[in-house]
Amino acid sequence: MTIVPLNRAVHAGLRIDPARAAESAAAVHLVPLVADEIRQVASQFPVFLAKDGETGQFYAAALMGLEPQENLFWNGASLEADVLPLNLLRLPFFVFGDGPEAAIGIDEASPAIAPEGPCAIVDAEGGETDYFRSVQAILGRLLQGRDATRQLVDLMLETRIVREIKLDMAFHDGSTSTLTGLYGVDEVALGRARDRITAFDDLMILAAMALSLDKVAALVRRKNARLDAQSAWFAPGG
Repeated sequence: MTIVPLNRAVHAGLRIDPARAAESAAAVHLVPLVADEIRQVASQFPVFLAKDGETGQFYAAALMGLEPQENLFWNGASLEADVLPLNLLRLPFFVFGDGPEAAIGIDEASPAIAPEGPCAIVDAEGGETDYFRSVQAILGRLLQGRDATRQLVDLMLETRIVREIKLDMAFHDGSTSTLTGLYGVDEVALGRARDRITAFDDLMILAAMALSLDKVAALVRRKNARLDAQSAWFAPGG
């Protein structure tokens, strides 16, 4: 990655291919989420808390692979998902800073930057395109959602409704994998803490996170399908 502040004089002529932006996610197994997207994302992916390796702070994230640098929804050309996290939809753009000091950045090394890309940042009259305004809206949601997400995570920790989950998995080819450092919402603990969770929206988000853990099995099926497809290339007569 080569992330720099977006500059109209330097970047106005860039064209973006959103389909190729997904290539950046091909080696990402955990995607950070903000609170207001969790319910929708949890319909597709298991949602956990993970701990930032640098700050030690917990954050909500969608699990898209069963090993680091593995995205089981990437088929080599696109992401096979009906719903995608905002942090993937914004690519190749980023947010620098917080509040009034926040600014937009761009990854100059992104495969999404392509001369033949269908989306421009600036139109022929020098104004922002509909595409770029949609990107700004996504970045705005991510920026505005930071405080609410921190508050939600704090609530989860204060009410002790999360438990560490160790995923021990075995696959069709005999290989195994263990994924640690994930924390899921415990349904029983959530029920006990019901009276301490006063906001209905928070309760619904936490329930969606708890139910989403069942989708780990779907990730295992995707992993097995990928392993089966890979082994077919090396089978006699394959």
